[in-house]
Amino acid sequence: MVKKILLGLISVVWFSMFWASFRSTYNAVPRGGVIRESFNFSIFLLVTAVKRGNPYPHRYKYGKIDKPIDLPIFLKLQERVDKVDRSGYPTKFIQALLALFYWTGLRKTEVLGRKQIKYRVKAGIKVGKPHLGLLKEDMRLEDDALFVFSVGDKVLKHGKREAPLVLRLDLPYVDLIVERWRKTKPGSRVFPISYITFWRVCKRVDPKFAPHFFRHNRVTKFSANPKLSLADICAWTGLSPPTVSTYMMRAGRYTKRTGDIMAEETR
Repeated sequence: MVKKILLGLISVVWFSMFWASFRSTYNAVPRGGVIRESFNFSIFLLVTAVKRGNPYPHRYKYGKIDKPIDLPIFLKLQERVDKVDRSGYPTKFIQALLALFYWTGLRKTEVLGRKQIKYRVKAGIKVGKPHLGLLKEDMRLEDDALFVFSVGDKVLKHGKREAPLVLRLDLPYVDLIVERWRKTKPGSRVFPISYITFWRVCKRVDPKFAPHFFRHNRVTKFSANPKLSLADICAWTGLSPPTVSTYMMRAGRYTKRTGDIMAEETR
């Protein structure tokens, strides 16, 4: 134990001396010169080498899910909701929100909203407008289906969706979404919860899942289904055709079809 502490102290002292020497040498080099640019490039290569692979290992601390989950796994997740700390929110509230993400694949900002944000693009700084999230008026009940109107300007980031999403009422847990919608007052958010709070609840249900996973899950499941066309998936997700085409290739849709055609040679 003592040896480990001494080694740790020596490492800290050594790194501090190295860093101080590096900083003094770096600051002594004139700005804009070849040597200064070489220093910058060396630092860039060092950082790139350190980050090679997954630059954010903390995001997948419990493993990354590469394959979509099916309904039985999702139902097991829903059964765990009652057994975890939900930050004061009722079980049905969290289950309804999980069901909405699972079935629709909506972006987290479309459902939960966001404040005004600024982000850097090639042309400079771009301002993302604030969004309240899904309101009472953004959902409508007709016959045997729930219509979710996340269309037009409500589709944030990129992509376009012109028609509402249609959820059949006989899908598991959609009845809880309807129940939550009916309790919501006009002009109010259907799910008044912050993203970080919901993220934490998701992690307590299963550390491998986060809200945005369900968007990738839905797009991947659609992309692997030969009954759905490119136009069908684009209309539902709001993604562009090139993006959906990439999902379709990664889902193995084309290679599976090619394999089936090859099997016809044996008939």
